[in-house]
Amino acid sequence: MRAFLVIALATTACADSIAPDRPDAGALDSDATGVPSGPYRTTSHADGTFTTMLDATSTTDWLHVDFETDAAVDATAPWDLRFQRFHISANGGVSGDGGVEVARLDGAAFADVTSAPASGWTTDAADGDDANTDPDYAFEQGDGWYAYDPTTHVLTPRPIVWVVRTNGGSTIKLELLRYYDDAGTAGWFTFRWAPL
Repeated sequence: MRAFLVIALATTACADSIAPDRPDAGALDSDATGVPSGPYRTTSHADGTFTTMLDATSTTDWLHVDFETDAAVDATAPWDLRFQRFHISANGGVSGDGGVEVARLDGAAFADVTSAPASGWTTDAADGDDANTDPDYAFEQGDGWYAYDPTTHVLTPRPIVWVVRTNGGSTIKLELLRYYDDAGTAGWFTFRWAPL
């Protein structure tokens, strides 16, 4: 039953808005097993930040997100980041023509990041000298966004604040919080973000 639910969630269309001010924004809905319903949900907070949880459980399909319109969008629409299982791709470099760039601020406190950095920007690049043939996604360059425990096979987000220069030219800060839902299903990203 759980496998059926995960497959059903992974194939759910994702054209709805993730706008923080939409009427249905709020706490994640879940069934009796603790698996969130729907492909994503955004909650707005009084301090101007947002928390989003999205379904990237598919190993073949990408979930595209556009922060300019606060929407999960079709791949043919303007997009900023896309998610597939543990991959996070930017719409720039080898992955798209949106000009999206990412700056990594290791160890920075989310609240302390109030403006975009002057340097340190990168985007998705062609596959380098590594064990796989995937592009070198901006979020996976260097140590990457996660720490991997080979004993438990668990991915844990590193304490990094990412600044994203969007397709529309604005900037947001983003911090990855979780990669699993409450039931332990991989590919359910939870992150907080805010415009800069």
